[in-house]
Amino acid sequence: MASKSKFQLFLFGIGMVLASLYVYKKRKIFKKRKQLKSVEDYENHAREKLPRFTYALISHGFGDIATVEENMAAFQRYSLRKRLFNDFPDLSITMQNNHVDLPIGIGPSTYKSWLWRDGDLCVSRAAGFLNICEIVPMLSDHSLEQIIEANASADVLKWFQIFICGDGYHETLVRRAESAGYQGIVVASGGYGYEDDFQESDWKLAITSIVDKLTALRLGNFNQMNPATAFHKHKIRPTVWKDVARLKSLTNLPIILMDIVTPEEAETAIEYGAQGIIVSNEGGKTVDSLQGTLEILPEIIAAVGNKLEVYVSGGVRSGCDVMKALALGAKACFVGRPVLYGLCYQGEEGVVQVFTLLKNELAKCMTSTGCTSIADIGSSCVVRSASYDDEDV
Repeated sequence: MASKSKFQLFLFGIGMVLASLYVYKKRKIFKKRKQLKSVEDYENHAREKLPRFTYALISHGFGDIATVEENMAAFQRYSLRKRLFNDFPDLSITMQNNHVDLPIGIGPSTYKSWLWRDGDLCVSRAAGFLNICEIVPMLSDHSLEQIIEANASADVLKWFQIFICGDGYHETLVRRAESAGYQGIVVASGGYGYEDDFQESDWKLAITSIVDKLTALRLGNFNQMNPATAFHKHKIRPTVWKDVARLKSLTNLPIILMDIVTPEEAETAIEYGAQGIIVSNEGGKTVDSLQGTLEILPEIIAAVGNKLEVYVSGGVRSGCDVMKALALGAKACFVGRPVLYGLCYQGEEGVVQVFTLLKNELAKCMTSTGCTSIADIGSSCVVRSASYDDEDV
């Protein structure tokens, strides 16, 4: 009887060891997921893995999503011009006099912790590892101090995004950002639509309320308030030009204006002392049927010349897209959704994978077009397809 018990105990022990090895193996596989082949592959993974309403929140656009689709379609209207026998390129640039290793930055996206635990911190560490610029959103789950402290190096380029608060709370955040070591303030338009995400009459509130209850979503820069309470208490509103003038008097940090979509706005930004602008239509999330950002870019570059740095955001899904934007005059590109897709795939490592993919694609495009540095990239590197111009007529 005793020998039978020992045998059963032995079998139980073997079973536990095998189970432990299985779990260990699964965890190793999980920790070392292979890099996928395209940003589209990362998006497909997010679509399959995430709850439907969560995927909708990070990928959705306004109305018929015509602006979202136009942002991406605009890049397909340009082709690269090939040149042979070229050396491997240097991809580094300066942004507002700060050195970064890539002309590709991380745009301000929310909902990161719905995709991966401590998502804000994961993305911050990835930006530090890659030595690229990150725009930290005001509506982040973690505080601006926690996010910048996630980096081991103090030299990582971080800009802080703000919306204008009717009670002036954004001014407190600007001072906190400057004290924490941020090197730029990005002013969002506060466009009509962001605040609508949290209006009770909007269908998005139903989604947001459900997820709020499931995840206890709180905003790190708003004393752990939920988004609806923060918007209501601090009266977040659209930005007007006098707000830009006020911000210039508050801080010595560079002011970069987001959501610029016309040459006239770009020229006004110069008048108000902005050091940079981001050509963006908010990822197509607030207004439908807008021009793609790449289509607008040449007009804006022609209007402002070298008077400030011009960046572009919206529709970038490959290193080839980055190449085209740089060729048309952009200083750098910012990406949003691809970062979230990478985060969903493998946290910090997933974000690094996405940017490694973009980096390698950009390097290949530069080599193929005879560019050994970012400064070599110009309008001669691309050609617009005549078929698209014929369609426009």
